[in-house]
Amino acid sequence: MYILKYAFKNIIRNPFISASSLIVIGLLLFFINILLLTLYSTHSFIGSINDRISITIPFQEGFTDTSIRSQELFVEFARSFSGIESKYVSEDEAFLLFRARNPDLAALIEWTDENPLPNSLRLSGIPLDSYERVQSLIAWYKDILEYDETELNRKLIDFQSQYARIESLVKILRLLEYGVYALLGLFIFTVFVVVYTVISNTIFFLRDEMSIIELVGGRSYFIYGPLVIQGMVYTGFSALFAIGLFYLLPSILPIDSLPSWVKNVLDAFFVLYGNNVLWGILAALFLGKLSAFLASWRYIHKTIG
Repeated sequence: MYILKYAFKNIIRNPFISASSLIVIGLLLFFINILLLTLYSTHSFIGSINDRISITIPFQEGFTDTSIRSQELFVEFARSFSGIESKYVSEDEAFLLFRARNPDLAALIEWTDENPLPNSLRLSGIPLDSYERVQSLIAWYKDILEYDETELNRKLIDFQSQYARIESLVKILRLLEYGVYALLGLFIFTVFVVVYTVISNTIFFLRDEMSIIELVGGRSYFIYGPLVIQGMVYTGFSALFAIGLFYLLPSILPIDSLPSWVKNVLDAFFVLYGNNVLWGILAALFLGKLSAFLASWRYIHKTIG
C-alpha cells in the first residue's frame, strides 16, 4: 500500500510532466494502432489478390460434378494444390452469372429457350510458379475437359501478364509493410524512451528522499517499486486514452462513402482489435514496467548496489 501511495504521490508532485507524458505516450500508442490497421489492411489486400483472378475451363458435353471422372479431377486438385480453389460451375449457375453481367443478351437466350453455356471448372488462387503443374494436371483429364493446349497457354500467358502487374503492386505494398514495421519499432522505442526519461527525472528530483530511505535501511524495492508502478500508470492510462481515441475513428471518418471492401476490412480489423485489446493494454503495462525498472535499476546499481 505504501508503494502504491508513494507512486501516485510522485505523479501528483509533477502534474505538468505527468500530464504531458500521458498525452505524448497516448498519441504514440494511438499512432501505433493506426500502423497496425495499415498492416492489417495491407495483408488483407495482398491475401485477396489471387482470389480476384481465375481460369475457367469448360467440361465436355454430358459431364457434371457427379461423374466419376469429374470427382477424380476435384480430388486430385485438392490433393495436389492446397492453395488453389477448384470449383464446379453448372450451366445454370454460369447463366445466372451471365444474366447478371449481360441482361440484354441473356434475354435473347431465354427467348430461344436454350442455354449455350457449358458446365465448367473454375480455378482461382493459382500461384505464379504453379502454372505448369496446373496445365499438366488438366492435360491428364482432357477426356472430360474442353482441353486446347494452345488456348490454355494463351489463357495462362494472359493470366501471367495480369499477375505480373499485380506482383509489381505487391512489391510496393511489401516495401510499405517494411516501412510500417520500422515505424512500429521506432514508436515503441520512443514510448520506452519517454517513460525512461520521466522516471529518470523523477529520480533526480527525489534523490534526497531516496538517500534518506537508503540511510534508514530501506530496501531497494521501496525505491524502484513506486517508480515501476509510476511507469505502468503512465503507459496504462495512455493506452486507455489511445484505445478510446482509436474507437472514435469510425464516427470521425466518412465510412459510408468508402468502397465496400474497405469497410469490410475496417469492420474485420475492429472485431480483431476488440478481441485483443486486453493484450494491447498488458503489452503497454509491460513496456512501462520494463522502462521504469531499467531507469530505477540504473540508479540503484550506482548507489545501493
